[in-house]
Amino acid sequence: MSAWSFAGRVGAGAVRASSLGVLRPNLAGVMMPRKIQAHLGAARPIAARWTMASSPRLGACAVRTFANKPQLPVTVTESEADDEPLVYNRPQQRRRKPWYTSPVVYVLMIVPLFTFWLGRWQLRRLQWKLDLIDELEAKLNSEPLRLPRNINLDVLEEFAYRLVRIRGRFDTSRVLFLGPRAREGDRGYDIVMPFQRDGGGPDILVNCGFVSNEFVEGTGMDKRLKNRVPYEGDVTLTTLLPRVYPPSRFALPNEPHNNLWMQVNPAQMAAWLNEQSGIDQAASSATTANVAFSPRRWWPFAKQEAPLAPAEAFRHGQNAVVPVYLEQVFDGTYSEAGARMRQGIPVGRPPKIQLRNQHMEYAVTWFTMSGISTLMFIYMVSKGRAA
Repeated sequence: MSAWSFAGRVGAGAVRASSLGVLRPNLAGVMMPRKIQAHLGAARPIAARWTMASSPRLGACAVRTFANKPQLPVTVTESEADDEPLVYNRPQQRRRKPWYTSPVVYVLMIVPLFTFWLGRWQLRRLQWKLDLIDELEAKLNSEPLRLPRNINLDVLEEFAYRLVRIRGRFDTSRVLFLGPRAREGDRGYDIVMPFQRDGGGPDILVNCGFVSNEFVEGTGMDKRLKNRVPYEGDVTLTTLLPRVYPPSRFALPNEPHNNLWMQVNPAQMAAWLNEQSGIDQAASSATTANVAFSPRRWWPFAKQEAPLAPAEAFRHGQNAVVPVYLEQVFDGTYSEAGARMRQGIPVGRPPKIQLRNQHMEYAVTWFTMSGISTLMFIYMVSKGRAA
């Protein structure tokens, strides 16, 4: 078979391959006139291979080497003139954008600065919290105060976290259950009762402490303590005047008709006790006029008829209650507190300031994030400059 007939057969097969979408080979630097291209058609690449293989300097091995070369698509630049040759150029790689145009670089540049500022802010908060704890500890170590007969509710917050010594007796016929609460893994309630002072004046609210659920019986208005409260007769107590914050909008509302108080609200407690005792609402509201937050917003039962209470729980003719809330202090050991809890005796709060202070942990977290993001930024910059 002659060389020209072989090239013709190969060209015909290449025409069929071209109709099936076979890509042309990449012939760098090969220039052909348009007339030859029209004559050969799709067989031009194969003919070019044969021409190169027929060269006496390449030999048969060059055919296999050139044929095994991966075939890549080429870009063809055509001219308006018919006689001008076609130039086949290799496709150029897409130019990469500069590293400093990536938004990730700018994010990693801002994050270290912002997290470092948050860490410094937490350190300032830590110093403020430590100063506040020292101030409250100084108040706690001061001599206990004595409540006057007529209490000015406007200045009551100025004496927050001060110890107050009271003498008188509890009104055990009116017991409020504040909770549910948890202490040492047990669930129960804090017991709040009106306290009649020896010096006269209206009653105040005193939180006697925690009692487990196993020492509480009944539901609703029939809820009561199983054991007798060990506060019979006159007693002298050391209490703490806590800072009472307004009720949260997201907290569960109190249920006075069920004797269930989810949150401390001295104004609502005092107003409800006065109403249950048959005290004129105008007189009781006059005692709560100076409270920092009004009970009308959080007391939806003011316009409803109050449910009847058992005779042993509430009775008429009792003293009015003012919204002054104190918490009894228990300065015993843990073993003594456990023994009282097992006997169903209310256990008061410890004589120390309980403020949440986690600003140091927050500061360490923010500084760590600042350091990690700084290292990531340095790595991105060095990698981009090297590329």
